[in-house]
Amino acid sequence: MKKILLMTAAMVTMSGLFAKKVAIVVDMTGQTVTAAGVHVAGNFQGWNPSTSTLFPIPGQTGFFGNIFDINAGQVIEFKAINGDSWGGAENVPAICQKPHPLNGQTGDANRWMYIDSMANDTSIINIKYAASAPAGKYAVRFAVDLQKEASVSVNGVHLAGSIQGWNPAKTMMANLYNSNKIYEIILTADSGSYQYKFINGNDWGFTESVPSTCGVGNDKNREINVLADLAVNKVCFGMCVACPAAPIPTFALRFQVDMNSSNCDGGFDSVTVAGAGAKLTAFGAGLKMSQVGTSGIYALTVNDLDSGEAKFKFRFHKNGNTNWEGGPDRILALAKSDTVKLTCFGSRVVGPCPSKPATSKITFVVDFTAAGAPTPASKIYIIGDFTKPQWQAGAVEMTQIAGKPGIYSVSFDSICPGKINYKFTNGDVNIKTNEEDYDSLNRSCVESNGIGGFNRVYVRTVASPVTVSYQFSKCVAGYTSVSEAAFASQVTLYPNPTNDYSVLAFNDRSNSHNVTILDLAGKTIRTYNNYELATLKIERNELKAGIYFVNVVNSDNQSATMKLMIQE
Repeated sequence: MKKILLMTAAMVTMSGLFAKKVAIVVDMTGQTVTAAGVHVAGNFQGWNPSTSTLFPIPGQTGFFGNIFDINAGQVIEFKAINGDSWGGAENVPAICQKPHPLNGQTGDANRWMYIDSMANDTSIINIKYAASAPAGKYAVRFAVDLQKEASVSVNGVHLAGSIQGWNPAKTMMANLYNSNKIYEIILTADSGSYQYKFINGNDWGFTESVPSTCGVGNDKNREINVLADLAVNKVCFGMCVACPAAPIPTFALRFQVDMNSSNCDGGFDSVTVAGAGAKLTAFGAGLKMSQVGTSGIYALTVNDLDSGEAKFKFRFHKNGNTNWEGGPDRILALAKSDTVKLTCFGSRVVGPCPSKPATSKITFVVDFTAAGAPTPASKIYIIGDFTKPQWQAGAVEMTQIAGKPGIYSVSFDSICPGKINYKFTNGDVNIKTNEEDYDSLNRSCVESNGIGGFNRVYVRTVASPVTVSYQFSKCVAGYTSVSEAAFASQVTLYPNPTNDYSVLAFNDRSNSHNVTILDLAGKTIRTYNNYELATLKIERNELKAGIYFVNVVNSDNQSATMKLMIQE
């Protein structure tokens, strides 16, 4: 649309001291344009059908446009005119009219557009005469009702999604009628499926929490399928349906979490819970929990939470750092005053934390030598929840292993948490596309991060040194030293999967082995210490169907971890 700004000097603009330049373009293709030309009339120019001329755009046959100075921060109403009188006014399609069933209003059938702030000097309004959208596209009208929100952000209400590039500050919605708190936007799109969310503000910290009953994907987005013009059903912010007329029932919810597995520095400055909705600070500052006696359990009762889905996560704070637990958002269906079942920080398995081993040395290795792997950047990093600070802020650079191009390692001498999340990055840690993007067909080594992606997960089972090695972006073992590789190849588990028993065979000639079986949360299910026979029969007995870790450490401190799958 740069050609609009290069139109002939004969074009006239309407001046305003605090106005914004707005280019209005009308596609007249298929229309017989009158000798009087094409005009636009609206509330920004006194509704005069003959004074605001749209001129032919050079090189774009059938397109007419002009640039107008219009005061920012307002909703304008307008129509395209074929000629210079009201007899040539277009018939605006219903989906584009200001009054609409979504807002429950009636009135003049005009187009509308919100003119945003002066931050962007030029806005472009591009319409097709008497049509809902430019040729080849469809109009999609969204409406969200914020009547149940305590307040509307001074930064406005926005929509972010795949329909506009997932930018939380780009697409501001408009409150067309001051008598309600309904915010609307009309976008144009190609046919296809789109995911999106509403934001009470202009950054991700104020996004709605979409209930799982109408949310899709790991991060629970709203979704539409565009096959024609679409007026999407109005919804209440953070709900699947329109706002109920009656007050939403509220209940008390007691939060509790076991922090023993994460207590690595002599306690915490504080432990908090944060979640969806104003009561839980919209995943913001959070609410401080209290230690239960001298235990490692922290708890807090929050009164008057809205019934329905409660979404939340726990965090701990130490030395100025905020440490979020890993995994997806916790979800509880609140239909009565209730208590969150006790789990370990970061785990979704009901029960207290399993005992964690003493601090240990872990060496991480990432391998870029496999077919299809990206070319290593000049710097390779590991990020995770075990560094101080966590993740990108505490990124640690890895070093190429001598004589092994494309293979990088780093060792941590004293890792404390019982369960850790991490990932490797190929270059600058602040560029999202540099992070690993795991194969959708094999995600056995990762878990959801709660915001649409995945992190690697490692459960510590022994205090002896271990090496964890993977191919970049895959759950496939990477490079290991000869001795480690030899040990791993000399320990076999069969049959696997099984519905009865499995046999663990040791062919490494070690004097003894320590074997630990853990569930996915890291809870120790069985142990076999100083086992001296060549084979170990693992009976199913009380083991439920699912996936377990089998960790083996021999008398030479070599280790291997395998997955055991129990079937029904």
